[in-house]
Amino acid sequence: MKKHIIISKGTELLRIPADMLMYVSSDGNYSNIVTVDNRTRLVTLQLGQVEDILQEQLADADCNFLRLGRSLIINTNYVYFIDISKQELIISNCLNSYHILSASREVLTKLKAYIETSIKR
Repeated sequence: MKKHIIISKGTELLRIPADMLMYVSSDGNYSNIVTVDNRTRLVTLQLGQVEDILQEQLADADCNFLRLGRSLIINTNYVYFIDISKQELIISNCLNSYHILSASREVLTKLKAYIETSIKR
């Protein structure tokens, strides 16, 4: 059975298979949740609250979510391209979903090193 992420707030409930969540971006006091099918859902939670939910619900699973700075959580399985000099990160499933994001050089340097060391394991 696939592991799901459940975000419940007020009268709404959002249920996403964990492997379908590509990234979460901050939008002030809200967060945009982006899935592989290119759907975006705005939730009334701050990015830190979404991060807590991910850690809580996926604690026993092989968690591939990583917080990048103050405004982004990504699923590292979808990292397609990193260009540190241009501060560009492309998240893609190599089929129909392609998102160009920006992050600081420092964050992208750490992400690149993280992915390189995970390959060696």
